Amino acid sequence: MELRTPGAADEAAAVPVAPGVMRITLPLPFTTPDHIHCYLLDIDGWDGPLLVDTGMRGSEAALASCLQDAGGPPAGVLVTHSHVDHWGLAATLTDEVYGHEALAALLAMDLDSGVFGEHDHGVLSAETVATAFHLFRKMTVGQPRVRPVEDGDVLGEWRIVWTPGHDPAHISLFRDRDGVLISGDALLPDATPNIQPAAGREDSLADYLATLARLSALPVSLVLPSHGEPYTDHRGRAGELTAFHAKRLRTILHELRHGPLAVGDLARTLFVVRESAIDDMLADMETLAHLDNLRLKGLVLRRPDHRWCLPDHP
Repeated sequence: MELRTPGAADEAAAVPVAPGVMRITLPLPFTTPDHIHCYLLDIDGWDGPLLVDTGMRGSEAALASCLQDAGGPPAGVLVTHSHVDHWGLAATLTDEVYGHEALAALLAMDLDSGVFGEHDHGVLSAETVATAFHLFRKMTVGQPRVRPVEDGDVLGEWRIVWTPGHDPAHISLFRDRDGVLISGDALLPDATPNIQPAAGREDSLADYLATLARLSALPVSLVLPSHGEPYTDHRGRAGELTAFHAKRLRTILHELRHGPLAVGDLARTLFVVRESAIDDMLADMETLAHLDNLRLKGLVLRRPDHRWCLPDHP
């Protein structure tokens, strides 16, 4: 996740992608992902559209231009999850956003909020997390309040679908009448969403695999992701992502055959390409999420020295 300065090739655009759905594409100051898709949804009875996600600091002018082209500011904002590229500009539009009930604590980025949970001790230092939070806060223009929505709630024709794993507060939106799914980061066409342990969630990887199964069961005709192009084969993509994580679990078990290893040692095997300290942190977190999944299955053990091993190789 290397920061860069958006250039001319990153000009924002707003285009219709489905009936009653306008896609706003904004640049991001990263090499990957280098853009985010936000969506304007027509909602019956509202004075204006619902904006799903907002982009982050640096894209203020682009977002304002796209909204003006689309007819003006939204009547409401919904945030799919807590990562800053999805909500960093929300406070420029509103004091309150729709989001999952877990979203408020995550937006605070407060070490005392227990965002990461006790099971991260020995993996990430408080200093590392504080440094990351400081950088993330600089990418926002302030923290909005959260108006909670629950799984199954509806906004106009759009049904809220809770899709945790990538983030415990992650939600997607599904329109039953024509099968359009706004998937956020839960079902990306060209990338595997990062999986992170989270306070109150014992097994984030299991959460994500359940999310993939749930989305596969929906009669989706079109997936509108936050990054990448729209696509139609949601079951095929969910199957690819499920297989990817199964392979990653097998790789961890294979590496541990040679003896105990720390999370960082395993992460260097799983994530070879890194661009920043944030990438290092995310790699460690996702590796820990996979280890937690294996631990709960009784396939690995965590030693007092925070190294991990197979049950028969303590």
